[in-house]
Amino acid sequence: MTYRDILVEVAADPAAQGRCDQATRLAKRFGAHLTGVFLEPAFTLPSTAAGGAWIPPALLTSALEAHEAAVNRAEQQARAWLAAATQGAEVGCDWLRLKQDLPRRFIDHARGADLVVVAPGETPSRGEFHVSPTELAFACGGPVLVLPDAPEPVSVGRRVLVAWNGSREAARALRDAWPLISAADHVAVAMVSPRLDRADISAMQQRFERRGCKVEVFVETSPEASVSDTLRGQVDDWKADLLVMGIYGRTRLAERILGGVSRDFMNNPPTALLVSH
Repeated sequence: MTYRDILVEVAADPAAQGRCDQATRLAKRFGAHLTGVFLEPAFTLPSTAAGGAWIPPALLTSALEAHEAAVNRAEQQARAWLAAATQGAEVGCDWLRLKQDLPRRFIDHARGADLVVVAPGETPSRGEFHVSPTELAFACGGPVLVLPDAPEPVSVGRRVLVAWNGSREAARALRDAWPLISAADHVAVAMVSPRLDRADISAMQQRFERRGCKVEVFVETSPEASVSDTLRGQVDDWKADLLVMGIYGRTRLAERILGGVSRDFMNNPPTALLVSH
């Protein structure tokens, strides 16, 4: 397994420039084709019409034209950042402009990619509709790489930390991350569970060794309430530049009520985060 098609969401946001650079590096590393996606913000009615008040046709036309002009400028900037990132990189590249108020189109394209690169939190939303990384990971059926804003370019995938609790979600994320894990310089596994035995640790080490990968194993018998803090501490102590984890170990309803590690990390990841469901 490898990543041959990488999709990167590019917004008119200075932080998107760094994501374009990282996505380009990944595409070059794996010999992948890169597709940039610009999500066109939905048009919203002027405030004078928001409450149902009548709006003169001329004012509506003017508002629509101003919105279209602003969107075109934003797309040009986003596209320029991707073009600058890929220039001279020998990476094949396409560009898509999709309407943000039709999130299904974005999800359909994400399902056709081997890896999707997005920002944390919600995708840039100027209207009622959006696609969050969590919803995208839940819907697209493949790995999603969440790249937090970084003041300076950083590596992704040289020091990989895998969060493991034995769940189906953790297993799926590990499988989807093998291309990055195999290319990493250093790999570690943080086994976080209320109880673990030596057989679990040995089996995990053997699993990596059979793939020719040396791995450090950190064992944390933490209660569920402190899993998030435990993983953040391991990322910081080990200086991981990529964390691999499954999302939604509990029901989506429970996550919405209780919060949970999934939502915490998707909104505010401590480093680059590869998730899968």
